[in-house]
Amino acid sequence: MKINRYQIQKAVRYLKHYGLKEFFIRLAEKSEPEHISYESVYKKQMVGAAELRRQRRESDRWLGRPMFSCIAAGNQDIWQERLKRQSYRNWELCMADEGFQRAAASAAGSYFVLLASDDVPAPDALYRLAETIVFPEQIVQSGVHWESGMTPDIIYTDEDMLTEEGEGYEYPLFKPDYSPDLLEQYCYMRHLFCVSRELALETAEQEKSPVYSADDRDMDCFVRACAARAGSIVHIPRVLCHRAHRALKEQMPPDRPVLVNTCGTDFSEEQPLVSILIPNKDERSALEKCLASIARSTYRNYEIIIIENNSESQEIFDYYGRIQEENPRIRVCRWGGRGFNYSAINNFGEVQANGEYLVFLNNDIELLTPDWMEQMLNSCIRSGVAAVGGKLYYPDDTVQHAGIVVGIGGHARGVAANMCVGLARNDPGYMGRAVLKQNMSAVTAACMMMKRSVFREIGGFTEKLAVAFNDVDLCLKARKAGYLIVFDPKVEAYHYESKSRGMEDTEEKVYRFQQEIEYMREQWNDILRYGDPYYNPNLTLHRTDYSLRNP
Repeated sequence: MKINRYQIQKAVRYLKHYGLKEFFIRLAEKSEPEHISYESVYKKQMVGAAELRRQRRESDRWLGRPMFSCIAAGNQDIWQERLKRQSYRNWELCMADEGFQRAAASAAGSYFVLLASDDVPAPDALYRLAETIVFPEQIVQSGVHWESGMTPDIIYTDEDMLTEEGEGYEYPLFKPDYSPDLLEQYCYMRHLFCVSRELALETAEQEKSPVYSADDRDMDCFVRACAARAGSIVHIPRVLCHRAHRALKEQMPPDRPVLVNTCGTDFSEEQPLVSILIPNKDERSALEKCLASIARSTYRNYEIIIIENNSESQEIFDYYGRIQEENPRIRVCRWGGRGFNYSAINNFGEVQANGEYLVFLNNDIELLTPDWMEQMLNSCIRSGVAAVGGKLYYPDDTVQHAGIVVGIGGHARGVAANMCVGLARNDPGYMGRAVLKQNMSAVTAACMMMKRSVFREIGGFTEKLAVAFNDVDLCLKARKAGYLIVFDPKVEAYHYESKSRGMEDTEEKVYRFQQEIEYMREQWNDILRYGDPYYNPNLTLHRTDYSLRNP
């Protein structure tokens, strides 16, 4: 990278405003190569012969070590050879050529490991699974888990592909922890998948169509059904399953997963009231475009509350008067505070609302999906969901927001960042993460629907966070209370926020920003320390494209 005068000046400003420590962190981020080879990542996870011998000796002495019934499809002799390489020795092979149920009925293991014909388990795969079962209190997953640890009902791992020659590895799938919304569309848990005997047999018995082939796609519905009934699901963030290269020819590539069509709720008869909250100060043209896009909505039971924030021009007040006369759905409520405090403004707006569901909407949003409220309600109406966020684009049709990951960000070290920024609108992204509905730790409140009951339960927006991270904090409070956050890419909008807003480099802004960073670091130290459960520790913390982390 060439160093020019502008970059030197920028570095000096950064050092002045954010200090020596953050300067060197940022310098390290900038110097990290954009492309990390998967070979270098995998070499860090590979285990040698000495380590495999140690694992064998250690696991042979474990009390209460589980037996794994490896239920496999394909050639029995090949499977015997593959499993003999395992460092963990308490297993049996059950061939499932006549179906999963027949194999499961004769299996003796306390856990079943479901193996497709093109799976090649890593030699330490069964050891890692057993370790997770024998020592549940020591489980370290991809990220923070606020619920107490339990003996797992399901364990799944990361995976990759063998090269065509069979001597190397490529196309790694570094997965999130359990994301029910993602699993509904993309059965990412399938390789390597381990399930307790009790849960597997119960699920097979209760499913309406319980005859499953042991091979790949036919097992997807069984995996989903097990996950829906499980009490504890553990993700081991290591590649412990290699897929034969021919799988690439039989399936869609890993970055274009097969989708499953799901039916939503019919809102044609009963429509809960949705309250749309839009803060505004002196801005007419953007607000006008925003309101026009709402007017194109197919959902009809909504109200719009414009939260007036210290406007100074007579033009905007004349505009307010006219739109309230023309549209009975619109109310303008004047916030009595001073300055700008996004959290306080929206907390005030919530008090004025009448709806069961709140939509927080920036005035520079133009909604592109006519049925956006129905789409959001389909998820938000579910009992375990707190909030839903949409997919936002810059005016040039590149992504501005596809969910938020906690722990990514330059001088906002370890706080949060929008994902897939700059990606082309129709690009599916890594593992389809830009185009699939999924659970995230947070979504932006520039376009977010939240249950009003949950908003009140968790105390609304934290007013100490006047400008930055208030939406992240709100979502994390909901997550800690046991609720899910959903990113729905079918809800699309333009966000006319500038791509280059510039550094917050006045003394007052820098001080405020640093205070908000410190609040997040103190309040959410556990997730910042252990990681975002919907991300993966093998992925970079320096960019938002799901690229590999420098080992």
